[in-house]
Amino acid sequence: QPVAPIRLVGGSTPNSGRVEVQYYGVWGTVCGDYWNINDATVVCRQLGYNGTAIPLTNAVFGQGTGPIWMDNVFCNGSESSLDRCPFNGWGINYCGHYQDAGVVCQNYTQPVAPIRLVGGSTPNSGRVEVQYYGVWGTVCGDYWNINDATVVCRQLGYNGTAIPLTNAVFGQGTGPIWMAYVIC
Repeated sequence: QPVAPIRLVGGSTPNSGRVEVQYYGVWGTVCGDYWNINDATVVCRQLGYNGTAIPLTNAVFGQGTGPIWMDNVFCNGSESSLDRCPFNGWGINYCGHYQDAGVVCQNYTQPVAPIRLVGGSTPNSGRVEVQYYGVWGTVCGDYWNINDATVVCRQLGYNGTAIPLTNAVFGQGTGPIWMAYVIC
């Protein structure tokens, strides 16, 4: 059985809105009865979000129109799509649109660690240092190659050829060695 498409409608951002599901080409809503974080997690994952899912009920994003396709949805949170969760059956509901379910989906994004070049004779050369929890430290040169150097240069805004150098060519750093065995 193909996965039933879902979408978010009525939110102020693409990652929030009333949950709507398409069944036989017709879009309808999901009732908010028993709607919880497990259900919201499945919706967000199906839509490509990997962060926290916030379940909302009572038509926070406005009342939908058309059929209420799903009611009493009971996801365990591991399902690949909303239609794989237990529910009453397509169109079987004891619900009004004033109870429509919604979600806010968030993405986990790893903040980019600040980097800098230190000890070089020009701004585009130097020992690579990375800041972690406010403390600057170095990067071990084991396995350091052009791929790694290219990523550093790109992060610093340079788009030319990168030349990887090791063995403390720009002097030994102080403080912690934050990264080792970097393989980009």
